[in-house]
Amino acid sequence: MLNRKWLSSFLVGLLIVSSFFPVVQAEGNPISNSRSASSNKSEPIVTVGPAGETLLANEETTQIGPGIELTGFERFDARGWLNGEVMTVDLANDAVSTDLLFPGVITDAKPVSEMAKQSGAVAGVNGDFFDINNTKAPSGTMIQSGRLLKGPQGSHTLTAGVDEQGIGKIMNIFLQGTVQLPTGEHELAALNQSSVPAGGIGLYTSVWGQAQRPNSGESVYEVVVQDGVVVAVSNQVGDGVIEEDTFILVGRDAGAEVLRELSVGDEVSVSYAPHVDGDYLMNFAVGGNVKLVENGTVPANLDDSTTAPRSAVGFSEDGQTMILAVVDGRQTDSRGMTFKELGELMKEYGAYQALNIDGGGSSTMVARMPGEADAEVVNNPSDGSERHVPNGIGIFAEAGSGELTSFAVETVLEDEYSTRVFPGLSRSFVGKGHDENYAPVDVEGVSWRALPADVGSFDENGIFYAKKSGSAVAQAQIQSAKGTLDITVLGELDRIEASQSYIGLEMGSTTSFSVNGYDKDGYTARIEARDMELEYDRTVISVEDNQDGSFTVVPEQDGGSTTIKVTVQDEVIHLPVTVGLTTVEISDFENTDGWSFTKYPSEVGASMEVVDGRNGNGIQLNYDFSTTTATRAAYLQASPLMDLPGDVQKLGLWVHGDGNGAWLRTVIEDATGTRYTLTLANQVNWTGWKYVETTIPDGIQYPAKLWRIYPVETNRNNQYTGQLIFDDLTVKVPPEIEDSEAKASTPDPIIAQNAVIEEGRWKFAVLNDTQFVALSPNSQQVQMAREALQQIVAEEPEFLVINGDLVDTAWEEDFEFAKQVLEEEVGDAFPIYYTPGNHEIVGSGSLDNFLDVFGENRYSFDHKGTRFVLLDSSTGSFRTSDFDQLIELKESLNDAATDPLIKNVVVFGHHPTRDPLPTNNSQLSDRKEAKLLENWLTEFREASNGKGAIYISGHAHNIGLERVEGVPYMVTGSAGKAPYGSPGNGGFYAWTMFGVDPTPIPEHAFGPDQAAAPSNARGKEWIQAEVKPILESITIDAPEHLTVGETVEVSAVGHQAGNLDFPLSYPASVIWQGSDDVFVGAGDALERAKKSNKYRAVYNFLTGELTALRSGGISLKVIANNEEVEQEIIID
Repeated sequence: MLNRKWLSSFLVGLLIVSSFFPVVQAEGNPISNSRSASSNKSEPIVTVGPAGETLLANEETTQIGPGIELTGFERFDARGWLNGEVMTVDLANDAVSTDLLFPGVITDAKPVSEMAKQSGAVAGVNGDFFDINNTKAPSGTMIQSGRLLKGPQGSHTLTAGVDEQGIGKIMNIFLQGTVQLPTGEHELAALNQSSVPAGGIGLYTSVWGQAQRPNSGESVYEVVVQDGVVVAVSNQVGDGVIEEDTFILVGRDAGAEVLRELSVGDEVSVSYAPHVDGDYLMNFAVGGNVKLVENGTVPANLDDSTTAPRSAVGFSEDGQTMILAVVDGRQTDSRGMTFKELGELMKEYGAYQALNIDGGGSSTMVARMPGEADAEVVNNPSDGSERHVPNGIGIFAEAGSGELTSFAVETVLEDEYSTRVFPGLSRSFVGKGHDENYAPVDVEGVSWRALPADVGSFDENGIFYAKKSGSAVAQAQIQSAKGTLDITVLGELDRIEASQSYIGLEMGSTTSFSVNGYDKDGYTARIEARDMELEYDRTVISVEDNQDGSFTVVPEQDGGSTTIKVTVQDEVIHLPVTVGLTTVEISDFENTDGWSFTKYPSEVGASMEVVDGRNGNGIQLNYDFSTTTATRAAYLQASPLMDLPGDVQKLGLWVHGDGNGAWLRTVIEDATGTRYTLTLANQVNWTGWKYVETTIPDGIQYPAKLWRIYPVETNRNNQYTGQLIFDDLTVKVPPEIEDSEAKASTPDPIIAQNAVIEEGRWKFAVLNDTQFVALSPNSQQVQMAREALQQIVAEEPEFLVINGDLVDTAWEEDFEFAKQVLEEEVGDAFPIYYTPGNHEIVGSGSLDNFLDVFGENRYSFDHKGTRFVLLDSSTGSFRTSDFDQLIELKESLNDAATDPLIKNVVVFGHHPTRDPLPTNNSQLSDRKEAKLLENWLTEFREASNGKGAIYISGHAHNIGLERVEGVPYMVTGSAGKAPYGSPGNGGFYAWTMFGVDPTPIPEHAFGPDQAAAPSNARGKEWIQAEVKPILESITIDAPEHLTVGETVEVSAVGHQAGNLDFPLSYPASVIWQGSDDVFVGAGDALERAKKSNKYRAVYNFLTGELTALRSGGISLKVIANNEEVEQEIIID
């Protein structure tokens, strides 16, 4: 498959602002699904709404042969993602030719790549529709090297091909032929076709193959002719090989009666040729079914509502350029195209005439990349692999000189960031030589060097060893032939991560993992095996290096466990590995002891009872989801929470389904109190007993507990009652493994620690996820929201952003109440910008009620040199919420990059691009959309010479901050609804104040290669944040007495509503102060203070360590969000 890399051409070509696909479907009867998308009629039909404007996310063109270019693209519009490949072929180039690909017999089918390899084609695409479930015979005409192999089936006469003058054409081709019998001449109705027209005579030659010849009709008759003489006749149609000197006639109905007049020994001859719309001879031709472009115009009646994977062939107006296209479909990454869209695409790439050919799972394009021996698949077929097809279009390149002309320089590792490396580490490169026609040439004695040499150097084997941050060029050369590839050396290695946090294996299975590194700005690169040291128990597992930079883990001892210690430079991680799982039953549901039920909302009906189960008794949960259109759930609840044994990996149970289609979920709680909602079944679409199971996510803290099992219905239109029976709840646990010490995360300097936002910065506040409802005006959520708003008003920010989920349900009265709360607590103190989250559509299913009260769902404005773009992710996706906002965001970033008045950009969205919790339940649902946004912000920083950018989100109910490719992504905490994460890792109630430097100096943000370059800035972030926990009180955990020389840990605990207690430390903004004889600080300053003889004690606010130096009384004070507490300590 083609490895697409995201491009960095930030200001050019990334935005198509014209309507690439028309918004409104043209008038007239559409050419619709009556014209099949694919040979396989059982493939699903997917319909879409209007498309509108299109974003071009990626486009990359590669010369793969003389006059042959391959372009891969990724596009994005209101309908979704599109991945495709377009190949242009210069038919006037003497070094390139075209012909039909086919397996050698008509009733055989092979992958396109195999047909290309057998024929020597450098590229190709699948061809005609075919009889997929029976003979495999194509539907249309087949001509190869000027030879007519097959006639068209019925009306399937539309054909694309190239004539003997090398001119591409799209036309109708009919069969023209006669059968000469002793009784006279008769029309030939079929040639090697899967059926014979009623009353006709069909001819089958040696290229037909062994398949059964057609026997449809009331009567059939078969005649075998060898060397022009009848050698056999039969009332039964046969199968099997037809020899070169033999042909077979098959008559149907009236045609059968004609053939019955023949006897063994009669002489018979046939003649046939293609009948073409015009006076020309075709060198090759292949069938299709819909004209996509006709005389430079896309037909107005093409269907624009049904999408599928598509393939097409077209030609320029002069017929001297062939255009081949394949668009992936029925995948998350690519939705497929309508006929109308495909026509527009072909026209965009220069087609004056274009024809749709077989699509669906058949859609396949292959290409031989420069220096490679064979053509390989470059798209992503919807079946997951190549379909066997009966023919295709082949592109051939004339044999070159075989002498080395150039190199294609590549990394051995295939990865999006494979050309990146960290200082002190290495990267493997390879030079693939080719001649002037891009055919592979074996090379020896390649000379490698890096330019400039001070960034890094090569050894004789093509291994690059990085020395320092910067940009370099890898150059491979033999005599005058050379090739190059850009290299980026990132900043110093700051941390490493494995692609898996835990590996569980069964004997006989294997798995792979890789290790990525990150610099302090979040730029990443894969690390190769030679740069790592692995330590593990070799009696339990073996680990093998792979060429792609990954490792394969093979189990050796059933029931064993070990930890792989990975060391890269000074960075260390531990990867636990277990072999085998044991099934443990934790509940047999024999009675209701330890179980209760509840429901949401209150209108839902629910009850439980003991009934006959699968083994003995079971518990039946009865529910009524017909009482409201809001999201409905009925919970079977463990009371108290049920302990789950060991490091549980899977949880499952038997469920007697009712077929209603509810979403079946479960909630577990880990040792930190973090709750994880997991899916047992996407739909209960079965009746009777079925075992369902979910996998416990990586990263949870053991031991875990079970809280709930429940059906939920989110579709307001689905109204029903039902009952589910539960029995035999089990978990699967691995062998025990020793805990490894985890490396503590480093606080990000954006979040103020032992400091406040610097004076001189202007401030704005952010509040989200209060989730109150009008029905409970005095609830804890309302009280906390009011308290937070009062605190915000007291701090006098310049404006407030409410970043979604202010309310819990989206009824009109909820928004009216929300408006009332804001007016009462804020009034006109400052502007409020309120963008919707997912709860702004809960219940109502739309933003109508929100917009009626608050007017706008998104904003863009400039404030004191900073551009703010506030987006709507109410559906969990920016595209499905409001696609136009992405167009406008891209335009706004382009403008801000060059506008001298704009110094920074802040983008808001309710959903994070990456969930700070391991369940990944809270992030943007479309991962490519999240990646696109991240790329845009990184490219903005690089294109703008280092202007600041940050993305601020909520929704995860957990505070987090991560840097990705030079951009910080901050998730702000909930201010009313219960936190999802661990209290010690950001799971507490809070709002956030941000401070912006009005005159920032850009910091080394010109690209990943300059991540470690000296900065001309003041060493401060352009934006700071104070995370303000909503506190009831604080307590300090410290001893009353210390002895000189003693070091103890002193910490604070924040107490919040609902008995939520959390460590008062990062990511909360906390200030520690001491009496005059106590030094509070960290690093070198603290070490100097110890030696200064000025202080009785020193306190390290980062580690929490208090060290007593001299006797006497001291005090420590902790302050958070204007709450403070002080404790006195005596040093003896």
